[in-house]
Amino acid sequence: MREGLRRGGGLVLIAVAGTVGGGCSFAPGPRMPATIAELPAAYDAEAPRPEAAHEPGGWWRAFDDATLDGLIETALVANLDLHEAVARLEELRHRYRIARAPLFPALTLDANGNRSSSPANTGLGSQFGGDEDDGGGPIPGISFNFPDRFEFTTYSASLGFAYELDFWGRLRNESGAAVRDFLASRADAETVRLTVIASTISTYLEVVSARAQVAIAEDNVDLLRERAELTQERYQAGVTNTFELYAIRQQYRTAESNLPGLRTAVNDAEGRLALLVGRYAGMIEDLLPPELEPAVDTTPIPGGLPVSLLEDRPDVMAAFERVEAARRRVGARRAELLPTISLNGAVGRQAGDIEDLQFIDQWFTNLIGGLVAPIFQGGRLRANLGAAWAQYDQAMIAYGRTVLEAYREVRTSLRQFENERERHAQVMEQVADARASLENQLERYQSGVGDYVEYLDARVNLNGAETTRVLAERGIGEARLAVHRALGGAWVAGDVEDIETGDNQGDEPSSSDRR
Repeated sequence: MREGLRRGGGLVLIAVAGTVGGGCSFAPGPRMPATIAELPAAYDAEAPRPEAAHEPGGWWRAFDDATLDGLIETALVANLDLHEAVARLEELRHRYRIARAPLFPALTLDANGNRSSSPANTGLGSQFGGDEDDGGGPIPGISFNFPDRFEFTTYSASLGFAYELDFWGRLRNESGAAVRDFLASRADAETVRLTVIASTISTYLEVVSARAQVAIAEDNVDLLRERAELTQERYQAGVTNTFELYAIRQQYRTAESNLPGLRTAVNDAEGRLALLVGRYAGMIEDLLPPELEPAVDTTPIPGGLPVSLLEDRPDVMAAFERVEAARRRVGARRAELLPTISLNGAVGRQAGDIEDLQFIDQWFTNLIGGLVAPIFQGGRLRANLGAAWAQYDQAMIAYGRTVLEAYREVRTSLRQFENERERHAQVMEQVADARASLENQLERYQSGVGDYVEYLDARVNLNGAETTRVLAERGIGEARLAVHRALGGAWVAGDVEDIETGDNQGDEPSSSDRR
């Protein structure tokens, strides 16, 4: 199956594998969306040979940041969205057990006591009592000493059972659909987990960027304040004109007015990060030290990533499991059109005195077999079957759309990362030029050739380049995160065949097991 996926038609086999273990039932054969049949073999046609494999576990460690690792580990334990997803999963686990229960006989234990007392001249007693005046009775010429009341006491203890023979596979299909619902919910929970991790990384990158921008902006305000004061002195000395004076003042005021907004952005990002790790805003000082210097990884992503990596995306897995659930429900609705065969019975002991229940000869049995065939129900059963088919079609369409969207996200994120790498390289050249200009102006000023104002301007220019660098570093981090998220994990270099056949999935089932 893995080899088929790597050739580009692998997701086709996912749909076919759903028939395994289905047995003889009325569930229709699996169908395949046209979008999956036409799925390309790789995201980049110019690099057909895979040079990387996939590692979904612990992929965030590829960012090589101890602070980030600590934040994610805390989020995975304390995030409330994850707790809610786990609770939903637990609910589906119990619902699966409910759906599976009818496959087994239902046993009940019954113990009761019954005492009845009624007048003898009512009911059947009135037919046998006769006339006390003529000494008559039910048999002519024979008189009875008939009691005034009838009194009965009965005690019983029994074990009852009820069982529906699943001759047409209705219960098996219902149970199978519940299993697929559970697997889909488990994939949904994994999607929530992936979202929480990605949101934590994205917000962390935002905090790092916002803090760096505040630090650069504060230094810039100080520089522009000094620059404005020097320009004021130069204006008073008649060295410069009013246009330059007001231009520098406006630049200084603008930089100063931007500071509150940047500080607000820092507080907002840190508050959202605290929410992600399950804490109140302002209470993550132990997880978020004052100095943050995440690594900037510009390593290119290996070419030729196979489309088979899509099967590790939890949303693709969830969409497929919902297709299988809908398919099995069609089989269950078909079986409802046929007769239902059921058995009911009981075995136990019965006596007029509770102490007599211990004797074995007080036993009794009761066995009932029934067959119920639907004849006319106003079209309800046929409508149920039609609705099940419509739900199956909807699930197939949703599955195809999910695969299309997943492919688009991966391909877009790969292109975005390459563009961000190019942008980052260009920005670093700008920073290098700005730093070289600053060093040149400092050397000129120290040697008495240059002006101090020109040195200040060079520092302001360098700060502008540094701000652009900070934004570019966040951009490349976000782009790399987008690739991880689109693939549902991380890529690793090496031989795909060796890695994919290795046991690196922990307790999770293999793809063939899931399918």
